[in-house]
Amino acid sequence: MRQHFIVPKPVFPHYVCYPDLFGRYSEFPQHAERRERGQLKHYNLHLIFSGSGYAVSGNGGERLELRAGDGFLYPKQAFQQYGANAGDPWDVRWIHFDTQLPLPMLREADAFGGWLFTFSARERFEELTEEMYACASPFATGSEPRLSALLYEILVELSQHSERLEGSSALEKQSAIRAAADHIRRRCEEPWSLERMAELAGYSPYHFLRLFRQVMGKTPNRYVAECRIVAAKLLLSTTSLTVTEIAARCGFAQTSYFIRVFRASEGLSPIEYRSIYG
Repeated sequence: MRQHFIVPKPVFPHYVCYPDLFGRYSEFPQHAERRERGQLKHYNLHLIFSGSGYAVSGNGGERLELRAGDGFLYPKQAFQQYGANAGDPWDVRWIHFDTQLPLPMLREADAFGGWLFTFSARERFEELTEEMYACASPFATGSEPRLSALLYEILVELSQHSERLEGSSALEKQSAIRAAADHIRRRCEEPWSLERMAELAGYSPYHFLRLFRQVMGKTPNRYVAECRIVAAKLLLSTTSLTVTEIAARCGFAQTSYFIRVFRASEGLSPIEYRSIYG
């Protein structure tokens, strides 16, 4: 199967990212490319969902084997060489695009002539690319904003759910921490000790604390407090519960402490917040 979509240059010139062409190849053993430096004027992203093949890693020239869950990103104007295994061809979804987003993976690809990686959340990327195909079948000018938004979502989610190809163990740790964080957010009103949070991810408290800071950019206790404030804001704006009732429902043992934490977070008291957003 070969799906190939080419879209015209956007009418609106200010998108932060926009595709040039994109598609999907499956059961296509002839899929192989060699492009000399300067030939391709767009970023080239490939996400592999099955099969096997190879890609040459940027300026270093090392040939690496790529399988399901791997991918590669070449920057503009770069030398490119990659191909599927003829006996076990890729199912690969690819996008050629332009962007000025300051994402680390784009900077790394620019600096080293390419970025080879492993990624998770495959179902999510399948969903997003399928919607891109639908937007281009057939293409209409009104689809421009959605195409740009879908590409933006793919790039940002890929930044969060990928690691350099040699860093798959780090990716597994990231997934465990994010899964624990999502569970904590859904039940933020419960009492959360560091030990209990660490058990969710299967790490010691010390190791969990270090990993959580790396992945989420904050301590676990700070994260719990922020989740509780978000829950309180929703109740303040959508219910008539008293501040004391809301504090209790969101896991704050004392109303005075809740008010103090809320004001430090939002710059408003709970009552003032309700008067504006309720």
